[in-house]
Amino acid sequence: MIFLSAWAFGLLSLAGIIALLYFLRRREERVVVSAIWLWEEELERPRSALTFLWTKIWLLLVQVAALAALVFSLAHPTLTQEFLGGGTLALILDGSASMQTLEGERTRYDLARARAIELIEKRRPARLTIIQAQQNPKLLVPLTEDKAQALAVLRASQPTLQSDASPLDVLELVRSQGELDQFTEVIYIGDHALELPITQVIVSEPKKNLAITGLAARPLPDGSFRVVVWARVENFSSEALEGTLYLFAEEVEILQERLYLGPGERRMIEAIAPGYTRFRAMVDVADDFVFDNIRYSVVPRRPKLKVRWLGERNFFLLRALNTFAEPSLHTDETERYDLIIAINSAIRPLGAALLVNSVAEPWVMRPGTIGELGSLQILTPTHPIVQNVQAEHLRSATIPVTQLASGVQTLIASGDQPIVAVYRSEGLSFVYLGVDLKNSPLVLTPSFPILVRNSIYWLLPDLGLSSERFVSDEFATPGFTDQIAINLDPTESEINRAHSHKLVAQPSLTKEIPSQMHIPLWYLGVWVAFGLLFVELLWYYRSLWRRGWWSDDTV
Repeated sequence: MIFLSAWAFGLLSLAGIIALLYFLRRREERVVVSAIWLWEEELERPRSALTFLWTKIWLLLVQVAALAALVFSLAHPTLTQEFLGGGTLALILDGSASMQTLEGERTRYDLARARAIELIEKRRPARLTIIQAQQNPKLLVPLTEDKAQALAVLRASQPTLQSDASPLDVLELVRSQGELDQFTEVIYIGDHALELPITQVIVSEPKKNLAITGLAARPLPDGSFRVVVWARVENFSSEALEGTLYLFAEEVEILQERLYLGPGERRMIEAIAPGYTRFRAMVDVADDFVFDNIRYSVVPRRPKLKVRWLGERNFFLLRALNTFAEPSLHTDETERYDLIIAINSAIRPLGAALLVNSVAEPWVMRPGTIGELGSLQILTPTHPIVQNVQAEHLRSATIPVTQLASGVQTLIASGDQPIVAVYRSEGLSFVYLGVDLKNSPLVLTPSFPILVRNSIYWLLPDLGLSSERFVSDEFATPGFTDQIAINLDPTESEINRAHSHKLVAQPSLTKEIPSQMHIPLWYLGVWVAFGLLFVELLWYYRSLWRRGWWSDDTV
C-alpha cells in the first residue's frame, strides 16, 4: 500500500485540539436535595483503567478515531499492482545495437534485463509476455503463465546488431498476444523512449563514442581489378576524441591515419586497394561503445550472366553491366539465356528483357512520330527501379511517341510519354528505357549505372542485391556469422540520444513513469469516519433522552 498524499498525516496534530475541547466542555451541576434515601447506597468498588476509559473518555477516543480515518482518506491510500499481484504483463526490452554500450562494468542490456526481472518479481503477474525491440521485433516469450520459464529465457537473451524498432511494429507484436485492453500493464525498457503511451524505463547516461558509421568497397569501373575503400568516422561525444584508423584488405594493412575529431565532427577517408573481396576498418580509441570501433565489408562476387544481345553494341551499357556482373554475350537464338538486352531494335521478348529505345509488340509500340521532351516526373518514387535515380539525368532533345499496352506501369514520364516503364507477368518481365543512348547525356551521369543495376536486379531477383555487410566477428567462409547487420543505422552509434520528455519526465539514470494500475482505498476511511461520528451522535441524544425520562419520572 502507498499513500499518494502523505502530507495529510500532518493533520493528526488536530487531535490535541479535540482533546483540549473535550476536557474543557461544560460539566453537570451539583443540586442540593433534602434527602438522598430515595437512592440505594452503592459501595465504591475499584475500577480498572479500561473501565475508566470506557466510562469517562470513550467519546474522545471515538472522535480521535474519526479524525484518523479522515486523515487516512485525505492521504489517498492505494493498493498498487505490486501488492495485488496477478494481471497480465507485457515487457518490451530494447535489443538494438546501442544496448551494448557499457554503463560501468555492465552493458545497458544487462541493466534492462535486471530491471525486467525485478519488475516481474514485484508485479507477480498471472500471465506475461516478453518482446525484444529491434529492427525486426522478436517475441522472446509468448503469453504464458510459466514465470520460471519466462525468466530463464529472459536471462539468456542478448542484444542484437540491428537498429531501433518501429513503435508500430512493436505495438503489432504486442497485439499478436492479446488486445491492449487485456494487459494490466505494458512496460518498455531501453536507452531511448518510444513514441508509445506506455510505461517507459530508461537505462542510460551520457557517454563518449567515436564510431565508424560507414564502410564500403567498390570495384573501379576501369577494369584494373582495383577497389576503392572508404570509411566514415564520427564523434558522437560532447568532447574531442583522438584515435587511429586502420584499413585492411584481407590481412594487408592499406591505410593508417591518426584522427582528431571535435564534438559532432565527422571525417571521410578513402584508399585504393588491390582486387581483394574482404575489407576491414578499425579505429583504436578509448570510448564506451566498442562494437562500432570495427567494421567489415565484402565485395560480393559478380554473378555470371548469359546475355542475348540484340541490336547495337553500346560501350557505356557494357561497362555499367560489367561493374556488378560478369556477362557473356551471345546472339544464337537456340541458346537459353538469363537476360535479353535490346538496343534500338524490335523484338518479341520472352523471359527477362531490358528494352533500350526498342519496340516489343504488343506491349511497347511506336507509331513513328517524334515529340519534344517536356518536364520529367517520377510517378512511383518508391519503386526499386528508380531508387537513387535523378529524373533530370534522363533528359533528351526529342523523344519518339510510345504507346504502352494495358498493364505496363510507367515509372518516369514526360507529360503523357513514358521514359521508364516496367511489366511483369508469368513468363515475361521487362524494363523499358525510352532514351536513345547515342543522343542523350544519360550515359555520362551517375544515374545511368544505378538505373542499369536496379533494372537487372529487378528482372533477376534471384541474383540478390550486392550490399556491404558489417558483422561483429571475422567472416565465416564462405558466408557470414549468424549475428549480422546490413548498413547499421548510424543512430545506433549516437548513444547519447535525447529522450522524449513527453514520456519520461525525470532526468535521472533510471527514469520511469509510475504505474497507474492501482486500487484507491480513500472511500473506506470516509465511511469509517462518518460511522464513528454517527455513533457518537446517537450516544449524545440517548443521554439527553435518558435525562428527560428521569426528570419526568420524579416530578
